Amino acid sequence: MMGSGKSTVGRRVAGLLGRRFVDADRELEARCGVPITTIFELEGEAGFRRRESQLLEDLSAMSGIVLATGGGVVTVAANRELLRQRCFTIYLHAAPGELWQRLRNDRVRPLLRTADPRARIAELVEARDPLYRETAHRVVRTGRHPVERTAQDILAALPPSLACADPQP
Repeated sequence: MMGSGKSTVGRRVAGLLGRRFVDADRELEARCGVPITTIFELEGEAGFRRRESQLLEDLSAMSGIVLATGGGVVTVAANRELLRQRCFTIYLHAAPGELWQRLRNDRVRPLLRTADPRARIAELVEARDPLYRETAHRVVRTGRHPVERTAQDILAALPPSLACADPQP
């Protein structure tokens, strides 16, 4: 979910594992040459989701990376299947109130551009939580934990084949 710490924690986990970190949202912006907000404005959420799915097809075929997807990637059934089959997927779970605390000053995210962003976060969590749980191999609670603790919780949740650091070139 947006605000759960995917990018921050993902970077830390990648560093601990000696792997490349990829933020799918930043990668999509780089490939399209425009911010996600512009994609939403020009193509709507459906157009954005099509582009996101195409990107996930590419990124999920890569090995040796830590990938932070966009929070809505699970709303497409084919994406859930890709994540389940090709990746070891971790759901960073945070309660709606915690997410609101992290996102309350965010003026950029298209899905929070509503009259009541706090209620929108709660709606999104209610709709997406079952999809995250269906997709995830493990659930790690983020709450108000420091990044380092969450990163260590993720390392502990990884299967042994993924938990060792890649040798540095």
